[in-house]
Amino acid sequence: MSSGKNSSKKRKSFGGFGFLTALEFMDKDDTSNEAAAGNNGDDDNDTNTRKQHPVDAAKHTAHPNSTSSDGQVLAPETSFTSNLTVRGLQFYKENVQSIDIESTIILQRQPDNEHDENAVAAYNEEHQHVGHLAKEQAAILASLMDENIIKLENGLVKEQTETTLAIEVNVALLNEDKRNDFETLYQRISALTDNKTKKYVKKRGSIIDEAAVEEYASGITKQDSETAATCTFDICQEPSLPWKTNEDGSTASWPPSPAVLEKMCVGNACDEVWWEENAGLKPPSQWNVEGAIDLLPNLSMSRDQKARARDVLDDAVHGVTNVWSDETLEGMRNLMHSENFWSHRGADAFIRSFGGPYVLGQQEGKLKLIKGSSHTPLTEKICRGHNLVYEMIHHEKPPEPGFNTIIFGLNLRRSGFHYHQDTIASLKPKNEPMIRNQPVVTTVYYQRPEVDNGKELVLWKPLLNFKPKGDSLYLAARGIRTTHGMIHIQRAGLQGHAQHGIFHTPLFSKDEKDDDDEPIVSSDPRRGYRVAITARITYPDSEKRLEPFIKNSHYQKIIGPNGLSSLRLA
Repeated sequence: MSSGKNSSKKRKSFGGFGFLTALEFMDKDDTSNEAAAGNNGDDDNDTNTRKQHPVDAAKHTAHPNSTSSDGQVLAPETSFTSNLTVRGLQFYKENVQSIDIESTIILQRQPDNEHDENAVAAYNEEHQHVGHLAKEQAAILASLMDENIIKLENGLVKEQTETTLAIEVNVALLNEDKRNDFETLYQRISALTDNKTKKYVKKRGSIIDEAAVEEYASGITKQDSETAATCTFDICQEPSLPWKTNEDGSTASWPPSPAVLEKMCVGNACDEVWWEENAGLKPPSQWNVEGAIDLLPNLSMSRDQKARARDVLDDAVHGVTNVWSDETLEGMRNLMHSENFWSHRGADAFIRSFGGPYVLGQQEGKLKLIKGSSHTPLTEKICRGHNLVYEMIHHEKPPEPGFNTIIFGLNLRRSGFHYHQDTIASLKPKNEPMIRNQPVVTTVYYQRPEVDNGKELVLWKPLLNFKPKGDSLYLAARGIRTTHGMIHIQRAGLQGHAQHGIFHTPLFSKDEKDDDDEPIVSSDPRRGYRVAITARITYPDSEKRLEPFIKNSHYQKIIGPNGLSSLRLA
């Protein structure tokens, strides 16, 4: 099936967003190893120049660092992660074609290079030459590589333009006797990066504005559109399941009866004052409650696999719209636009946590710790609202002590989250701050709901024994289209049995066909930002629980608790 109509992509990037490389802030007259071949290293004439908000960029934070008695930041014990730049791709076009985001790049010294004795050559996975490490970076690293003091492990591509690669590389110490040289290397790269970052911050500031968003939009929208084009059935035409089915097969009525509400010790279903004052919600009589879209009939898989998927997901996923009061939604907006609210987590994503900490990531070595700020009256009310919505849907409270942590996750343009779990049994550094049997309740906030409502959907699929034929990311078992202010709810206990992700809604053309006479599938990318406001249940002593993992360098990055960036979008 051919892909839909997409805007031209000016660059490839991890999640579609510019990845700021370690020496990106070098002066414009810096030259690369390709100078003699005609590349003067000047990006002014490169329409694909990377631009990214500077906060947290180019930091060497693979491992938390210690500080000496004179206040100097010391390198980690045996390695650190550096964001490096490969230049000169335009001279190796045939070899570059196989490179994509997350591709491996091999770095090797090239001491016989006639243009630069410090040259470090870059190769693709087939060991074909694709460029050279930026000259200013190679000058710092080359002698230490020659003396076997350090090793540059294979890099991962985080962004690609027509002329450069931004790669993430682990720098490892090989000779403990040369520890001082390793410290000096770390200091030189850190100092160089810090100085250039300060220049960039002074020039650009820490404002996330419309101009910043537009710089990244084309690559992101194209990536999500290409993903949407792989969908093989029209999800928009599928009906939603009932919110709850009685034992006799009939659909349960909404809202719950006065007797059920009295048992829950909550206000009347029509009492606007009680629900607003206690939880910032509209009364339940005004909520629209639905189950998820059943996608299983469209999947090519065995009857037994479908039955197991239903066992896992039936009555486990719900969507609630028209739930927050207008006053609460306005309060959310004002809070998210307050000064220095956001911290940069990577790509086009920013984050902020209130209450306890939260750990991002799905595998060891790539975890990011988000430290929690103290609650505000509004964030406490949002927690209470999520608790009550969960209780109303499932007729039971969430596990003790209830939702006590709120994470605001901002994506400027891309859909953001592919399939993931919020808790993973085998990954203790991730799970440690959160109670077991974790439910998920998430509010979706759109900057421009008038044009972006319904453009995305959340998909769920079981972890085990779920193997539909095909390779599209849309081969899921359940889905919910998202609208402004809606809450989607995942039952406690589902974390260990299912994954979920958010994707652009695929749009099937009624009139246009591809070469195989199939409908052309595309997407209509968001015009504004989206924030996922997610409730979590953390242990009261969650910070203490994390101390040994922080001490032993389990987190690639520690973010917060306070923000550094301000959202200035109309």
